Amino acid sequence: MKQLLKKIANIIIDILVVLILIVSILVVMLSLTSKSSGVPNIFGIAPLSVQTGSMEDTLNPGDLIFCSVTEVDEEYQQGDIVTFPIEINGESVLNTHRIVEVVEDDNIIYYRTQGDNEETNPEPDKELQTASTIVAKYTGTKIPGLGNVLSFIRTQLGFFLCILLPMIIFFIYEAVRVVMNLLAYNKEKAFEEAQSAVNNSELTEEQKKQAIEEYLASLGQQSNNAGNEPDVQTPADGNNSNAES
Repeated sequence: MKQLLKKIANIIIDILVVLILIVSILVVMLSLTSKSSGVPNIFGIAPLSVQTGSMEDTLNPGDLIFCSVTEVDEEYQQGDIVTFPIEINGESVLNTHRIVEVVEDDNIIYYRTQGDNEETNPEPDKELQTASTIVAKYTGTKIPGLGNVLSFIRTQLGFFLCILLPMIIFFIYEAVRVVMNLLAYNKEKAFEEAQSAVNNSELTEEQKKQAIEEYLASLGQQSNNAGNEPDVQTPADGNNSNAES
């Protein structure tokens, strides 16, 4: 029963480690693609976290939404929900609003956007967007509440607590498990060697059994003695032949 529980625990730990590795790889990919394309994405799909209520009740704060990365010459229609960068307090952030009007001027197509929440966004956005400024389009898929988790993991503290710390604990656990397995293997190998030596000798069964027990006991004593190194201390009176002046 104990061995079964140990195997189950090892399987659970291995599964958790695989999940942590997958999440860490995804976070790194999101960071790298964000710098190159302007929107964090994985194979063209951008998972974004909704931070405000400007699109309620279509998109709520904390939702994790999935958008497809778009091309600079892509065409959009009225009603599409798109993502584009805006500047807030001198910082560029991604904003996701709905296209409420398609405007054409001098053969250039502009898109007027507005949030679905009329209480916070009673008027359309001041700046018009073009195909070159829009970076992604909402696919219609969202996971409520998971956006806050993704946002936290992408912070330094979140990455340490959710990725680095579990990995450090896992490596320590694996190192201990390797040492324990090595000790168990050496003990089993020593037992087999002792048993083989005794079986090849001309002894009675009782003598063979006693010889094996004594051999294993001597190995255990040697192991204990190896770990007990002498404790060298300076004499209390301060007289030390190796002391430097």
